[in-house]
Amino acid sequence: MGDDRNDQFDDLFEPFELSDPPATASETTPPPSSAPVEETSADPAATTTDETAESVAVDQVQCPACGATNPAYNHHCERCGSRLSTDPMPIAPAPASRTSAGGRALGVLAAVVLVVALIALMVNIFRSGDAEVAGPETSSSTTTTTQPVIVSEIIPTSVKASSQLSDRFGPENLIDGDPETRWNDKSARGVDAWLEFTFATPVQITEMEFQNVSDDTKFRQNYKIQGYTITVNDLNVPIRGRLVNSNEPQRVRIASLETFTLRVDVSTTYPAQPVGDQPPFDELALEDVRFFGVEK
Repeated sequence: MGDDRNDQFDDLFEPFELSDPPATASETTPPPSSAPVEETSADPAATTTDETAESVAVDQVQCPACGATNPAYNHHCERCGSRLSTDPMPIAPAPASRTSAGGRALGVLAAVVLVVALIALMVNIFRSGDAEVAGPETSSSTTTTTQPVIVSEIIPTSVKASSQLSDRFGPENLIDGDPETRWNDKSARGVDAWLEFTFATPVQITEMEFQNVSDDTKFRQNYKIQGYTITVNDLNVPIRGRLVNSNEPQRVRIASLETFTLRVDVSTTYPAQPVGDQPPFDELALEDVRFFGVEK
């Protein structure tokens, strides 16, 4: 009964990873020939061959599970299939860690920075789109709220002078807009001459225009303003300059914010000249004075 069970068990399992056993002496020895063999029992070579065949015996091992005898070169039992070798199975090396803790932390930080950068980019894109849509409205609002500065002519309400030749040549002629009238000082040749203009409301004066006598003959016969000093009541900053000896209009830039009065002091003059048989005059002459700026 025991042999039958073993035979049935052997039929169910086939031997695992069996390698070909080494050839024995009987397998390597060619089959006997039918030819007659001479008797050489006394030959020493024949004795050596028999001893070699006996020494080529295969080592045997017992199966630790069923006790069956197996060749030593088998890895598994021919009967039960159990593993014959008791050596420990080779253990695969543990996979090396790809990154250290610091490397993982750096990767997480880089991912966070990337996400923040993408969010900031999206926010900027949306904001720029909103700015483009609101652009025309903002421009329109700025245009309506910021008014450009409009410079216009400002007319003084009154003017005074250091002296006048007569009522016909008084300082009021400087602001009447009539080119046929003029102001002359009282035969002083412009020495210590001054003019003071008054405005009804505060004004921001940007420019002042001097007009010498436009008639060529009268221009040459009278003294003309050369050096001047201009002061306004809101800024204590004298404006000094020189006019050219010409009967063309000459503009002077003025710095003021809210002034009520403006004064012109004459420092030097161009001398008068004779014209033909007519002698020069001793008076300083000025035909017109104009102001430009913004009324407050």
